[in-house]
Amino acid sequence: MKPKSMHALKELLNHAGVDCRDFSTISPEVIRHVQRGAFPDMRLVFMPEQLVDQSLQQPITRDLLCTRIGYQGPAAAHYIPRPRGSSEHIMIYCTEGTGWLEIGESQWVIEKNMGFLVPAGVPHAYGAMPENPWANYWIHFKGQQAPDYLKLLSISPASPLLYMNQPEETTIAFEQIYSFLSEVHTIPNLIAASGGLSSLLSVMQLWQGTKEHRSRTAEEQCDNTIHFMHNNLNKTISLRKLARLAGMSTNHYGVLFKRQHQYSPKEYFNRLKIQRACQLLKLTDMRVCEIAEKLGFGDPYYFSRLFKKIIGQSPKSYR
Repeated sequence: MKPKSMHALKELLNHAGVDCRDFSTISPEVIRHVQRGAFPDMRLVFMPEQLVDQSLQQPITRDLLCTRIGYQGPAAAHYIPRPRGSSEHIMIYCTEGTGWLEIGESQWVIEKNMGFLVPAGVPHAYGAMPENPWANYWIHFKGQQAPDYLKLLSISPASPLLYMNQPEETTIAFEQIYSFLSEVHTIPNLIAASGGLSSLLSVMQLWQGTKEHRSRTAEEQCDNTIHFMHNNLNKTISLRKLARLAGMSTNHYGVLFKRQHQYSPKEYFNRLKIQRACQLLKLTDMRVCEIAEKLGFGDPYYFSRLFKKIIGQSPKSYR
């Protein structure tokens, strides 16, 4: 994968008079120098190293700090080797085209609406596929809570891929972080940038789940059943009906749903009902038995027991 994608870079190196018969003998600094000017659509902004050190001593920014961010349009010569890894965690999101990532002996193809996250200190290399070079956003970050976010996303050197199945929201998030970091690096702006990054990483963990394309389609089908639940809170819905809506067997649907959402479909549906009951208790004068009936509970006593089990207090106490 990697040698095939280096043709355009070899041309740049040859033009600069660099012997590129063996890429392992060329330092990353030389490659970066040769690549200057090869990416006309690139935008980037970064924090000075001294300011990074200072910010990592401050409340909030010491927990999660975005240190640099940028965007790059399609460029066939894009190739970034980091044989010693980076002192920062690096996340890349592909908006079009195709790229690749290499960590150790493993290689991955990165397509549109995919990305990856390389933990700090992990040697790696990545670049564009020449026949359809990628465009991508990239962001570097560090901080005391950064390893926790990687754990939340189930990221490791053996499993670095990300799936951004909400491309518009993802692009807006990157642009917002870019906007904050493009301003003067005051503490409020740095906190805003870090907050945007925290929000993006937090939402991304909801998109992750199983990383196989086929499974992602199945996860979307599970999400469709959740929309159905929201629209039918006044009804009783069988597991069989939900599985049929998802186009799966009841067993497969139940297992996949719980793996994705932590609760079984029945538990999830009941919790949606109880969340709605909480709203009705606070915002209306409806009696408890009326709320139970409105949410499809034929037995108001069962409704009250379920409410207390989930919320920790009875409906009357909650009101």
